[in-house]
Amino acid sequence: MVALLPRAMIAAWLVASAACFAPHNHRPIRAVHPPTPVFLDACQSRGEQHDSSHTTIPTDGQIKDRMTGRRRHIIVGAALLLGAVGLPSASSAAGIIPHLPSPNDLKAGLVSILDNLSHSGTKGMVLYTLSFIVWTMTAGITTPVETAAGMAFPLQKSIPLSAIGKIGGAFFQYTLAKYLFSDLARKKLEGNEWMDKINVSFEKHPYRVALIWRFSPLPEFVKNVGPALVPTLRTRYQLLAILTHGLPFTVLWSCMGSEAARVARGGQASVLLKRMVAVISWVGLFVSPTAFGWWIKGLGGSSEEENAAVESG
Repeated sequence: MVALLPRAMIAAWLVASAACFAPHNHRPIRAVHPPTPVFLDACQSRGEQHDSSHTTIPTDGQIKDRMTGRRRHIIVGAALLLGAVGLPSASSAAGIIPHLPSPNDLKAGLVSILDNLSHSGTKGMVLYTLSFIVWTMTAGITTPVETAAGMAFPLQKSIPLSAIGKIGGAFFQYTLAKYLFSDLARKKLEGNEWMDKINVSFEKHPYRVALIWRFSPLPEFVKNVGPALVPTLRTRYQLLAILTHGLPFTVLWSCMGSEAARVARGGQASVLLKRMVAVISWVGLFVSPTAFGWWIKGLGGSSEEENAAVESG
């Protein structure tokens, strides 16, 4: 709590300082006009005199300064209120954080659950597969689950069960998005220049682009739902890309979990598996983002070529 309280106060102070010293751009406000002849005639009829020499007409700059000052005071007050509200929130967060489970505790709990399922026979395997399908469609983070399944289930069972769960979840999510929600999304994206380029790219190289999309650093939800919005992509190419991308990683992480269980029982670690993990990590960190970046760059280059062709024609 000692570490979180000053952060809330510092955040409020920064917002207040930014409000006081940051420049503000406002639309011009018209200055007050001098009294009209109708107003002067009304004053004379009542026996009053209006001295126009003492009439002060604020300029645009003065009006802007007044409005800016008021808004800054409002922002400063809101920032101070935010800091006051953040103090009890920081206090409660400081009390909750120490009780959160660590990653090792979460992994141990997951392995324990899957170990119980592995001893439940067919029911346990079916429950794990269905649960993994739902997990893939919602959370999308599959590596820890596949590794834990490799530790709990025998390898000849963990690989097919995890493959069905992960690939089935990804394909079901793609199918739901394609046949239930794609029409609404396409209407909203109609006329979008980048969407048109993506459609053309998928139409020319459906499997290659779908595979690049699967290996991209995008979230799992985007990998599954994004291609469903492309009308030129056939479902068979997306399914083939999901299989090509998903099966090798399922085998790898299941083997990693099995080896971790073997080492925990006193066995020896596999050198080949370590090298495979190093190669996969290098591909994930450098090769996949580079290929996806080249594809994005190619989309922009195609539009430039089309514009040049139109200008030359």
